[in-house]
Amino acid sequence: MFLFTATLFVFSFIFGNNSTLTEFETVTKYSSKQDTAKIESTLSFISNDLATGRLSGTPGTLIVSSFLRDKISKMGMIPFYSNTFTQSFRVPGDSVIGRNIIGVLPALYYTDKYIIISAHYDHLGILGGRIYNGADDNASGVTALLTIAEWFSQMRYNREGPRVNIIFALFDAKESSLAGSEYFAKNLKIPVSNISYNINLDQIGCTFAPPGTQENYLLYVADSRIKKDIQRRLDLLNKFHNFQMDIDHSFYGSPTFYDIFFKTGDHYNLSKAGIPSILFTSGIHMHTYKPTDEYYFINYPVFINRIRLIYLLTKDLSGM
Repeated sequence: MFLFTATLFVFSFIFGNNSTLTEFETVTKYSSKQDTAKIESTLSFISNDLATGRLSGTPGTLIVSSFLRDKISKMGMIPFYSNTFTQSFRVPGDSVIGRNIIGVLPALYYTDKYIIISAHYDHLGILGGRIYNGADDNASGVTALLTIAEWFSQMRYNREGPRVNIIFALFDAKESSLAGSEYFAKNLKIPVSNISYNINLDQIGCTFAPPGTQENYLLYVADSRIKKDIQRRLDLLNKFHNFQMDIDHSFYGSPTFYDIFFKTGDHYNLSKAGIPSILFTSGIHMHTYKPTDEYYFINYPVFINRIRLIYLLTKDLSGM
């Protein structure tokens, strides 16, 4: 009798409380209506031969950066710097001009708090006469960022959020010693104390390097300041929304590789600036930094599952 009463109470609390049910529906309705064909089209365009491998300073990056500016401007974002979405910089030790593409989706109501979601869009270009298209590294991260941005944009259009300002940062010249994110971190126009988190997305589309036996997995490395909290939040979201995802909190059980991987991505520059940072990835595999890193190796069902989880984590971190 006690067990039945307790079960009925929990059921009533979760499903009988209108505000709780409404909040749950608001959280899931955007990410549950993803356009798979659109996601595939975006990723394949960014990693198309037309972009010639997206080496910084080449016409290929100009094609992609123009595409990215057009995408974020149509989502109702505002420029982070003056009246342009482009943050130009000179790559150190080179004559190359890099171009970060930065947009801000304002919170529904005024706040001075921010979250940054980032991904680099450059890659290796043409080497030995072969195009390195970088579909997983990092057209996948860019596509995930644009998808999450679109969901938050739709939410804002419907006046259901977000509760914080979200900076969507698309970095150039990651493959040139993280030059784009370094410049961005050194030229912030807002106090670092107003930025709660950076969520960086880098190579998250394939399933070739699972930490266990299932391909529905995700790896991450997090700043020591937030590592335990992020683990708790991810485990709760994974269970509550029934993702059934194998989330590796230890980077293959290696503290050494965990530390190395944390220091080799754009998030590291933001972490050094004082912004608690997280990198999401699906790991290095046989196609990483190879001309075979093509769009047809992306596992779209798992990729979309990962995007949804990261979107829900962003909402959770923003207090929604």
